[in-house]
Amino acid sequence: MSRTPIVLILRTRHFVFTAVWLAVGCLIGCSNTADPANALAQANSTNVQRLSNLYFEYQSEHNWRGPADEAAFKKYLHAYDPARLSRIGIEPNNLDGLFLSERDGQPFKIRYNILGGSRGSTEPVIFETTGENGQRLVGFISMPPREVDVAEYDRLLAGGK
Repeated sequence: MSRTPIVLILRTRHFVFTAVWLAVGCLIGCSNTADPANALAQANSTNVQRLSNLYFEYQSEHNWRGPADEAAFKKYLHAYDPARLSRIGIEPNNLDGLFLSERDGQPFKIRYNILGGSRGSTEPVIFETTGENGQRLVGFISMPPREVDVAEYDRLLAGGK
């Protein structure tokens, strides 16, 4: 029995598989919903999201350990590429504004020195001080922020998940 027909069949299947995935990729890549700049803007549309994502980036560059304190975090952000900060909606010359909630105008409470990992983490790290309507936003590493009531807020701020 010759192996040539089997090799041709496998090559043909591989070619078809590759062609299908290239076509799907082109369709997705050409649509507005897959626009990388749009996706980046949506993932960083609020200060709580921006800080949470930057906290994760800090961890990824520091053996998965979060900044020790606000001074270490701000030092890291001041050394961050200004063009990258602009792309995620941060004015590089106004980093102090990043540490304020757009909803209540108050500084965020931040849990420092949190251990993460290369697969991400679900640790809560960024907390609105007052929030609005009895709800406060909490920013998580590797998860979207969410509004929580006072009881859950206190539990999360104390280190609960």
